[in-house]
Amino acid sequence: MTREQSMTKKRSMTVHIFPVTDRGFSFARKIEKGFKGAVVYRPSELKGGGLKKRVKEAFKNSSALVFVSAAAVVVRTVAPYLKDKTKDPPVVSVDELGRFSISLVSGHLGGANELAREVAGLVGATPVVTTGTDIRGLPCVEEIAKRFSLEIENVKGIKPVNSAILRGGRGGRGASVVVVDGDPARLRAVKGAFGHTGVFKFQKTVPKRLARGRRLVVISARLDENIPLTLSRATLFLRPKEFVVGLGCKRGVTVKEFERAYGRVLSERKLSPRSVKNLATIEIKRTERGLKGFAKRVAVPVDFFSTKELSAIKPPSGPSRVVREKFGIDGVAEPAALASAGVRKIWLKKQKKDNITIAVAKVPFKL
Repeated sequence: MTREQSMTKKRSMTVHIFPVTDRGFSFARKIEKGFKGAVVYRPSELKGGGLKKRVKEAFKNSSALVFVSAAAVVVRTVAPYLKDKTKDPPVVSVDELGRFSISLVSGHLGGANELAREVAGLVGATPVVTTGTDIRGLPCVEEIAKRFSLEIENVKGIKPVNSAILRGGRGGRGASVVVVDGDPARLRAVKGAFGHTGVFKFQKTVPKRLARGRRLVVISARLDENIPLTLSRATLFLRPKEFVVGLGCKRGVTVKEFERAYGRVLSERKLSPRSVKNLATIEIKRTERGLKGFAKRVAVPVDFFSTKELSAIKPPSGPSRVVREKFGIDGVAEPAALASAGVRKIWLKKQKKDNITIAVAKVPFKL
């Protein structure tokens, strides 16, 4: 089995290091050793507009940025390229004496807080993190999402939830955020990781009402969760990456055809696209332009399986005569989904949508 990965924003992004002086270059070299594939620019490359040019490229490629310079220089340089907290890459500033490593941009979602601490450890600096929850020793909702590979659906809900966490953490006011998850194993794991703070209440079902000032965090792949209208504005959705979409298709299927079929199946089953972990299909489809373009469009990786691997799995819907004639095996979409998810039970049997066959398997939660 092989996997083709689409470009997504992750902490494994390349670190670009910008020392603006010769003195800072030696610290840049120390930082470089801590990150595989890091790119260090010489101060001479950053003169005469070189810094702005390379920073612009780093933002475009979603690379992490570490500056060895005064913080004011960093602020002025990155300001034109800032968009919002869901898209901005992490930006860290280190002074050229290596005394402080400051998280400046995308502290939680982008990982700048973590990056600042890593850089500090490499050069013996003091990490400077100023986000509200961090300075009070409290978790933020982004940490929960990152720890358990959950994707945030409605980003505007982050601030109200984190504000509630801060309120709950001041003076022992108690649980101010209700976390709901219908998966018992994951709920126990989340509680085990964050329950000690005392600011969260954990339960399996959505409450009918919330006390004044409380916020609701729902961990679910479903778009049809029964959220009372009175709670909808107070709810933040975290989507677990727990579904594998198996695909079979005729030759020459277009990106639009894939989008239409994929969208219909997810919509019919009330699944959030953010909860799709990856796609899966037969190895021979690797060269299909429509599939490659579609995977890039939805920004999820693809698992490719050989005919030998798929032949070992019996399709739950029974053998397909067409697939048997073409590939010598009983099925593609269902066996690929099951193989990729590592399970024996299909969540959604194959659905024929024009020239595309789709099946869905659910990945069990594991720590």
